Amino acid sequence: MTAHNTWLPALAAAALFGATAHAAEADPDRQVASRVAEVRKLLGPGFIIERSAMFVVAGNLAPARFRRILRGTVGRCSQALWASYCQKKPDYPITIYLFKDDATYREYARKLFGDKEVSHFGYYRPWDQTLVMNIGTGTGTLVHEMTHALVKPDFPDIPTWFDEGLASLHEQCQVAPTKITGLTNWRLAGLQKAIREGRLVPLATLVAMTTAEFRGPGEGLHYAEARYLAMYLQKQGKLRDFYRKFRDNFKKDRTGAHTLEAVTGKPAAALQAEWVAWVETLRYPPR
Repeated sequence: MTAHNTWLPALAAAALFGATAHAAEADPDRQVASRVAEVRKLLGPGFIIERSAMFVVAGNLAPARFRRILRGTVGRCSQALWASYCQKKPDYPITIYLFKDDATYREYARKLFGDKEVSHFGYYRPWDQTLVMNIGTGTGTLVHEMTHALVKPDFPDIPTWFDEGLASLHEQCQVAPTKITGLTNWRLAGLQKAIREGRLVPLATLVAMTTAEFRGPGEGLHYAEARYLAMYLQKQGKLRDFYRKFRDNFKKDRTGAHTLEAVTGKPAAALQAEWVAWVETLRYPPR
C-alpha cells in the first residue's frame, strides 16, 4: 500500500508534464517561435527573419524591400485571401524564403532541401508548408504560392484545376483589406490563340481532369483556362460563392461541374459559349 501511494503521484506528474508538453507543441505561437529559431539556425547571418501571423518570413533582401513585401504582400494578401474565401486558417507555421536573385535562390533550394530542378520563379512544398521564392522576379508568384498554402487547411481536397486556377488568378491582382481581385495577365495570349486555332479544351473536360492529366501535355493551356474561368466567376460576382459551395459539397461533387452549373445558372454548353465570348473581349495589357 505504501509503495502504491508513492508512485501514484509520480504517474500523475508525468501525465501532467506530458499534457503540458503536448499543449506547448500544439500552441501556434510556440510553434512559430520554434520555426523562427530553426530557420535562423539553418540560414545563419545575413538574413532577416520576421513573423507575419502564421508566416515565418526569411530573406536576404535589403531591409526596406523585405519589410514592404512582409507587410504589403504577405500581410495584406493573406488577410484579403482569408476574408474572401477561407473559414479555416492554418494553425501551423508556414515558412517563406525570399531570395534576392536567381543565384542565391538556387543555391539555398539545393542546400536546404536538395531541390535542383526548380522553377525560375519559385515553388511551394505542401508537405512541409514551405515557399521558396526567387523574389527578384517580382511578387506575382509569391501570391500564387501563398494562395495554395492558405487554401490547403480550408479546402484540403481542392482539385488541381481549381487550386491552380485560383492561385494563378492572383498572380496579377489588386488587394484591398477584405478583397483580392485578379486582373488580366500574360496567360491571356496563349488562351486566345488556342481559341482562334480551335485547340481549346472544353471546360467540362478541364474540370474532370486528374492531376496527372492537368499537368501533362497542354499544361500551360490548362493553367490559362482554369485561371480565366476563375476570373469569369469573379467578374460575375460568383467566385466566392463557387469556392465555398464547392468546398462544402465536395463529397457530392468532386469535379465542381455541378456546382458550376448551380452557381452560374447555366448548363455546361451555355457556360462554355458565354465564357469563350467573354475571354475574346479581354486585353492584356488592358487598353
